Amino acid sequence: MKTGLVSVVMPALDEEGFIGEAIESVLAQTYSALELIVVDDGSADRTAAVAAGFPGVQVVRQRSRGGPAAARNAGLARAAGEYWAIFDADDVMPHSRLGSQVGFLEANPSLQLVLGLTEAFVNPGEPRPSHWNPIWDAGPYQGHPGTGLARREVLEEIGRFDESLRLGSDMQWLARAKLAGIRMGQIDELCLRYRVHAGNITSDVRANRANVLAALRTARRVRTDA
Repeated sequence: MKTGLVSVVMPALDEEGFIGEAIESVLAQTYSALELIVVDDGSADRTAAVAAGFPGVQVVRQRSRGGPAAARNAGLARAAGEYWAIFDADDVMPHSRLGSQVGFLEANPSLQLVLGLTEAFVNPGEPRPSHWNPIWDAGPYQGHPGTGLARREVLEEIGRFDESLRLGSDMQWLARAKLAGIRMGQIDELCLRYRVHAGNITSDVRANRANVLAALRTARRVRTDA
């Protein structure tokens, strides 16, 4: 483990159109002690090639499409940081996020994980897709697991993401952490710009809601090894 280092794990599947912007937003952070691990989950497009074009970015290529949880776990297995975060390949990270969150945890040593605010957006000039949630019009909101920054000890205590889940493994992991008594904080700062587009894995609202509810029901009985 490298003290002060933040490991950012970016799972990616067929994201050649967005991953460049996502990577740039991570590399542009005001907090420079970071490593970025991109896990290509068997993409059929140039996702891995685009990622490999950025100096210093670690690219892990998986042949089979194991799903987001498996990709996250593969990246975390290679993470060397004192802190870690999961960041999707179609989103954008505000430039001060990691610095603010590391600073918050350093100022609050009793806390183990910090969350922030999320802003949903669509690409300029594109119409809102059908799964746009009207609640997002109210502005940044709390509770998105993609805003989390955690100490390494939390992963060791809670375990890996549940690879039996195709959707909802991030929400389930956060629920497991809460049930285990992980001490969490919140900063009122934008930590995630969530891109809403037709290719979102959560675009089928009804199926996504059912999958998330099913995942949360398993939170009390699941413990996966770190």
